[in-house]
Amino acid sequence: MLLIVGEAIVAYQRDLGADGADTGQPYTGPWASGAPAIAAYVAARLGVDTRFVGGVGADDGGQVMRHAFERAGVGLEHLGEYSGLRTATVRITYRGDSNREFDFDVRGTAATAVRGADLGGLPERAGWVHLSGSALAFGDPLASAALAAFDRARRAGARTSLDPNVRLEVLGEDARLALVEAIGRADVLLPSEGEMEALGLEAGRFAEAGATVCTTYGPGGVEVRERGRRTRVDALPVEVVDADGAGDTFAAAFIAASLTGASPVEAAGAGVRVAAHAIGVEGPMTVTPDPRLLDGR
Repeated sequence: MLLIVGEAIVAYQRDLGADGADTGQPYTGPWASGAPAIAAYVAARLGVDTRFVGGVGADDGGQVMRHAFERAGVGLEHLGEYSGLRTATVRITYRGDSNREFDFDVRGTAATAVRGADLGGLPERAGWVHLSGSALAFGDPLASAALAAFDRARRAGARTSLDPNVRLEVLGEDARLALVEAIGRADVLLPSEGEMEALGLEAGRFAEAGATVCTTYGPGGVEVRERGRRTRVDALPVEVVDADGAGDTFAAAFIAASLTGASPVEAAGAGVRVAAHAIGVEGPMTVTPDPRLLDGR
C-alpha cells in the first residue's frame, strides 16, 4: 500500500500568452490539484493501492476533490471534511516565458487541519510512503502529520520517496530545515531541476550515500543517479496542454513501476511516458493513464 499525506488544493489557471501581458484573461477551473493529491490520484489510476490523508472543506471545492479521488479509486475514508474551514485554493498564471506564478490560499484552510491522530495505523501498514515537500511548507498541523507518517512508515520498513517540491514563496526557514533533514532519510529523491541547489544541497552526495536520485529536466528528460552511475532518460516529444503536476505525475509513475519490480532507470522511463501523457490534457487530476504505460506497451 502507498501512503501519501499532504494538501488537497483546488486550482484555477490562466495563460497570459506569448508576451505575458496581463489583459484580464479569465481563469479556468476549478481543477482538483495539490502536489501530494496529484501523486495519489495518478498512482491509483495506475493500479496502486493508494491511501491519501488530507483535508477539504464542506464546500464546492471539497466536492471537486472528492469526485477526482473517487474516479481514480482512492478511498475517501481518510479525506477529512472540515465544515468550519474552506478548501484550499491556488491561482496559477502561466506567462510567455513558460514561468508560472502561484498565489496560494492554503494556510488556515482545511488542507492544513490534518493531524497526526488522523493517520491511525496507516504508516505501519504501508509498503511505500511518499512525501512532497509542499506538505511541509504550509505549516502545522499538516506538516507534522506528513513528517510523522514518513518517519513511522520508514521505521516500520516501508520504502520512502521524497519530491522536494520547493515552493520558495511559502517555504519558511523551519520548513526548509525539516525538508532538508527528511531528504537525508529518503530512499528515492525525485527533484526537479534546480530544487536541490535551491536548498543548498548537492544531489551527488545523496546518491553516493545510497539514495536513488532522479532529477527531472522537463523537455530535457531525466537523470537517474545511483551510487557510481548516471543514466539519462530522454523525454518524449509532446504538445504541452497543461504542465501543472507533471513532476507529481512522474513521481507517481516511478513509484508504481518500482512496485512492479522495475529498476530505477526502467521506473524513470515509465515516469517519462506517463508524464508525457498527462501534460497533453488540461487539469492535473483529469488524466487517465493506461497502466500498460508502466512497461512501455
